Amino acid sequence: WRMVWEQRTASVVMMTRLEEKSRVGHQAVTYKPKYTGFIIWSTVTHRPSVCSPCRFWRMVWEQRTASVVMMTRLEEKSRIKCDQYWPSRGTETYGMVQVTLLDTMELATFCVRTFSLHKSGSSERREVRQFQFTAWPDHGVPEYPTPFLNFLRRVKACNPPDAGPIIVHCSAGVGRTGCFIVIDAMLERIRHERTVDIYGHVTLMRSQRNYMVQTEDQYSFIHEALLEAVACGNTEVAARSLYSYMQKLSKVEPGEHITGMELEFKRLANTKAHTSRFVTANLPCNKFKNRLVNIMPYETTRVCLQPIRGLEGSDYINASYIDGYRQQRGYIATQGPLAETTEDFWRMLWEHNSTIVVMLTKLREMGREKCHQYWPAERSARYQYFVVDPMAEYNMPQYILREFKVTDARDGQSRTVRQFQFTDWPEQGVPKSGEGFIDFIGQVHKTKEQFGQDGPIAVHCSAGVGRTGVFITLSIVLERMRYEGAVDIFQTVKMLRTQRPAMVQTEDEYQFCYQAALEYLGSFDHYAT
Repeated sequence: WRMVWEQRTASVVMMTRLEEKSRVGHQAVTYKPKYTGFIIWSTVTHRPSVCSPCRFWRMVWEQRTASVVMMTRLEEKSRIKCDQYWPSRGTETYGMVQVTLLDTMELATFCVRTFSLHKSGSSERREVRQFQFTAWPDHGVPEYPTPFLNFLRRVKACNPPDAGPIIVHCSAGVGRTGCFIVIDAMLERIRHERTVDIYGHVTLMRSQRNYMVQTEDQYSFIHEALLEAVACGNTEVAARSLYSYMQKLSKVEPGEHITGMELEFKRLANTKAHTSRFVTANLPCNKFKNRLVNIMPYETTRVCLQPIRGLEGSDYINASYIDGYRQQRGYIATQGPLAETTEDFWRMLWEHNSTIVVMLTKLREMGREKCHQYWPAERSARYQYFVVDPMAEYNMPQYILREFKVTDARDGQSRTVRQFQFTDWPEQGVPKSGEGFIDFIGQVHKTKEQFGQDGPIAVHCSAGVGRTGVFITLSIVLERMRYEGAVDIFQTVKMLRTQRPAMVQTEDEYQFCYQAALEYLGSFDHYAT
């Protein structure tokens, strides 16, 4: 036997003897407390070692690991954090283990790679998944634990019950790695014992590997993640079980005077954002640009315009980046333009290469202006630097499609912008059926794939949170259903609210998301049975 060295030999991983004399450059340690089984792999080495990937994949094979968790990007802040130890395409051989990349699924906050492993001299083939969390910031910890918790649930759901230990690594294998392991272990403890002991668990881990959970920020993040997990519970459901789950939500909760659906929506409102999160939106020079005084973009997710020299606040528009299912910043959620912000709106579309606009309101509803007409009806119009020419208008049963040629007067460059205006949303409440809205969502994304460039889809209603939130929520939920066969309306809306306040504004809108998702499932024979 030869062992991979670690300060405490009680927690090392034993590996079969190989005829090699090279010194071990990487470190790996098994950690098996009561509620979890992991191997921690340190990707830090004091000198280059071409054998390290060979040792890594040998360990994966010998430990019968089915899941690898990677808590870092390969490079952060222009520094190498981890060498790429897997093939970018096709097959590569690492020592005695042949690794073939079968599939890569890149989502907004994490990436899942699927590999097939074959060891020389063996007829067995195994499938291994690598889960790479890409939303951990270069500095500090995530602002909200929601994306991380969704990631952890995905890892646990995909890991076979008879698999060997999960291999977890970041760069040094102590900070983010420690967070992942502690949060998972405490969730298991809560499930079995309904108690928690974060301090004791970190202390135990540090007795097996130095510096586990490296910073105070990480230690605080563990508490925040567990608090959210306990407060919100697990709301993910298999698509085939959505109907029965909705039936359960329609009943009054034991010990409560409200239904499960009402309780879920109420939980969404538990987190209130501090005014310090709206710094730019609250500046005196920008306040008049907000349609509603209580709906403003967070500083961390606001869409910034290129500043105009000498014009204070010229970089501000009431708009927020929103992550899609696959793409970070896949959407821009924004308010219906005011007369004073119409030029800023066209500037935003141009600067952020947004060629698809979704409008979910009429210009006037209930006798009040909901959105200024920001486009020309017949003749071309100029909005600051941009000349907008109406090219075509198509009147469909439930929406209007308008096409515009937009030209930058400064250099003559032009592009086509398509606006989809959904006309079937009632002035009060929500549509009686989700079918028409689902078809509309499908048409928007089909057009985006056909004509849209890499820029985000710009979505607006009046305030840019209610119907806008419903459109983006359902876009994400329906796509996830197709790829994963799973539904989680609550967590999807919660994620949206970490990026823009009040997304999916009313309980009716929240319930409509469920209803539309169920109708979408009904269109597939294999879910109907």
